[in-house]
Amino acid sequence: MKYIIGIDDHDSYKFGCTTHFSVILTSYLYKNHNTILLDLPYLVRLNPNIPWKTRGNASIKLVVDFNGTKKELADIIFSYSLKYVKDVSLALEHGRKPGIAIIEYDKYKTSFEKLYNFYIKGLSDIIPIDYAKKFAEKNDIEIRGDRGIIGSIAALGVSGDYTYELITYRKKENWLKKRMINEDSVKRVDEETFPLTFANYDYINDSPLITPHGSDPILYGIRGTSIEHLIKAMGLIESNEDINFFAIFKTNQNTDIHFQKVGNRFYQQIKKVIQIKNIKILEGGDVMIRTTDDDILFVYKETGELNSASKLLKEGDEIVAYGAIKPSIAYGKIIELERFEILKLNDLQLVNPKCPICGGSTKSLGKNKGYKCKKCKYIINTANKSMKNIIRNLSLGIYQTRAYRHLTRPIFLTLEKNNQSFHEERKFLDMYRSELYKLDYNL
Repeated sequence: MKYIIGIDDHDSYKFGCTTHFSVILTSYLYKNHNTILLDLPYLVRLNPNIPWKTRGNASIKLVVDFNGTKKELADIIFSYSLKYVKDVSLALEHGRKPGIAIIEYDKYKTSFEKLYNFYIKGLSDIIPIDYAKKFAEKNDIEIRGDRGIIGSIAALGVSGDYTYELITYRKKENWLKKRMINEDSVKRVDEETFPLTFANYDYINDSPLITPHGSDPILYGIRGTSIEHLIKAMGLIESNEDINFFAIFKTNQNTDIHFQKVGNRFYQQIKKVIQIKNIKILEGGDVMIRTTDDDILFVYKETGELNSASKLLKEGDEIVAYGAIKPSIAYGKIIELERFEILKLNDLQLVNPKCPICGGSTKSLGKNKGYKCKKCKYIINTANKSMKNIIRNLSLGIYQTRAYRHLTRPIFLTLEKNNQSFHEERKFLDMYRSELYKLDYNL
């Protein structure tokens, strides 16, 4: 029978990773319970603003064929889950609360709209666990565990545009060792596979972007839109350690799905047309923007080009602001920008009028007292300034942080899938199943 499985909260700040668990779980189910993976695993990023979740806030979706009941499958998976969080990730010791969710495929099809709405809510809001439990009960979803059931249920409803991520995993004896990736080989990946792989190297700070920084089991992860080019990239990467195993995930990363539903509450995304009232460059380089609606926007120094562009904004400019709503001790509520689109630039400036006699510049004689030519001393009896067109070092269009978050779509990225993409997925899935059977990982 066909089932959809959601998994969440199996990592910790010290060890383990939910993607890592999903791979060894899939292998375990295949070899011990004849459970066949029917689609590529799905890495599902959820609301990036939840303060008590890790920065990536990811859950996993699996589609499998299992000869047994939903309850039997849930019991098998959660038993294996508890072994992982106890012996591998130490998740329980670090406040993690793993969970799983399972729905029969037929029920999934009839309840898809509800599942999709739950997924969008998981991307855009905070979901209480009681709400998740009631939702599971009403929709015949088998759940196990604690807070992780929220992300697990959300993963069941994932749909829409997707990219891929190829993730390689380390042997356990290397987890506490420093990752040693040849930087030139990462640059070579860019040279030979960009834009079908991307976000591989930070050329501003001269460092790879593919490697995590903690002691989790991941060696590196490569993002892209082509399975063929991801595998090619893996062959180009040079490291001082052997890969234990790898997987390719479909993922909602880099699709902008987090802006599908926006709001005005804390920890929600916002997309809003605003007019600039003033900007202030703070000590350290952060930029604070005040709007005519009394919103306060922050553009942090770390956002690179976005920060540089924000310093050139001025009163009267009109932009579409994309960002996250956060609480602030100093200001109550702020919007942290990750992108803005300039709709209108104020390229006019009020200046003293030119002398009508000699064309020279003038100086003010005081409020409403007119102007006096600096050259011929002619007095102009007007209180009005002149309008002058000024050159702006900005243009209409989109400016985006180069340190973009998991869900943010790079400006250059094309997300259209074609028959070749689906052929690649089928071909890789056949190979991946055989690799899962060979995988030797005992809990």
